[in-house]
Amino acid sequence: MTSLLAATRRDTTRSGTPAGAATLADQPRAAASVYRSPTGFRASSAAPPKTDSTTGATAVTVRTLLDSATSLPDTSEFTFKAYHTRFTPDYVARPTVGYERDNFGRGFFGGTAISLSDLLGNHTLVFAGAVNGRLSEAQVLAAYINQAHRLNWATGFTQEPYYFYQPTTIQAVAPDTSLLTVGIRRFVIRDGFVQAYYPCSRFSRVELGMHAVNISDAVLQQQYLVDQAGFIFAQSDLQTKNNPSITYVSPSLALVHDNALFGYVGPFAGSRYRVQFSPNFGDWQFLGGLADWRRYFFARPFTLAVRGLFFGRFGRDGDQFPVFLGSTELIRGYTAGSLINNECGTSTTTTTGRTGCSELDELIGSRIGVANVELRFPLTRSVVLGFLPVGLPPIEGALFYDMGLAWESGSIVKWQRDAGDDPETVRSPLRSWGGSIRVNFLGFVVLRFDYTKPLDRLRNKAYWTVSLGPTF
Repeated sequence: MTSLLAATRRDTTRSGTPAGAATLADQPRAAASVYRSPTGFRASSAAPPKTDSTTGATAVTVRTLLDSATSLPDTSEFTFKAYHTRFTPDYVARPTVGYERDNFGRGFFGGTAISLSDLLGNHTLVFAGAVNGRLSEAQVLAAYINQAHRLNWATGFTQEPYYFYQPTTIQAVAPDTSLLTVGIRRFVIRDGFVQAYYPCSRFSRVELGMHAVNISDAVLQQQYLVDQAGFIFAQSDLQTKNNPSITYVSPSLALVHDNALFGYVGPFAGSRYRVQFSPNFGDWQFLGGLADWRRYFFARPFTLAVRGLFFGRFGRDGDQFPVFLGSTELIRGYTAGSLINNECGTSTTTTTGRTGCSELDELIGSRIGVANVELRFPLTRSVVLGFLPVGLPPIEGALFYDMGLAWESGSIVKWQRDAGDDPETVRSPLRSWGGSIRVNFLGFVVLRFDYTKPLDRLRNKAYWTVSLGPTF
């Protein structure tokens, strides 16, 4: 204790005693206590000198770390272990279940999905399923995705049902009784696949694929007995007529490029294209081809968007699975509902068409060509609701012009049909133009309101359509 006090006196003598502070010599020996500061010892009753509070932080060194910790981990005890993949859930879709009955065997429905991956995200498992009445018609997805290397690949299995309305037939079975037959053709597609993706650059990649496909083909029919007034007084049970199943193998090769920049409702700058070939071998033999090119010319605040699209199947079975051109994703102004409620209501039933309405049949084919031009511009920069603390994203407007053509292997393509040409066999481009309003609704969905005037319909009045999803 004596040496400690002596050292303290020497230290305070050298550094000076702060004003108003009592030295250790002035205090009773029994009551003396000291603090250690960066500049030395001081009495606990003395105010700390300015140097105690204004001294800057010292640099962190190995010596200071050793002084501040009693023990640090010994690196010689570290061990290295191989990384093992362990899957944990990324998300689980909310399960749904319900019941809704109809004449074609629907009843209980529901489904869910789950995605799992490892810690690094190199390996992913996806499982999804949905039932709508029958297990044989269930939607199923099971896939494994490997992204551990530059060559990404995936393998899995899918099952997907597709339904097509069959023409309704009426047959007289008695002078005052008719047999009404309503049918749906059902395809259940089961697909085992392997896909590979190799990036050539940040914006381009090559895709390779192999699909082994089995298709179950059946017709579901319901028959009714109706009287002359059209009242149903008897009906049959659901009848299922199975057709031979189809099996084929389909390799594919595609070149993809995408450097487009997206805004709130769709791309506004850059370009995108996809060129794909997929031959098919087996019960169905055809060559499928796709060429999709899109370019976005941006000059603030306008964007000129241009798209050219071709899709087709060629060969012996190329006319299987026709495509409908009247979707608002392809050309606007020729939706099926509008045609059925207008032109088809007064159309003469044909025997060679798929639907019995020639105006609707000319939009159906195994090959389609589409051209779209849009001038996009902002209508509002931002909208803030005064009664709610929320702001809506900008609303986009557009002027557009669409042109499209659908045809099959036996069709005759002309730029413009002559007066006596049959629209079932002679196909010509269909055109429309109009305006559009697009809004991203709170980041949940993109709403598109299109006001379209078709140019090649008997009823060529403009009308509104509402669509979901981003623009092309």
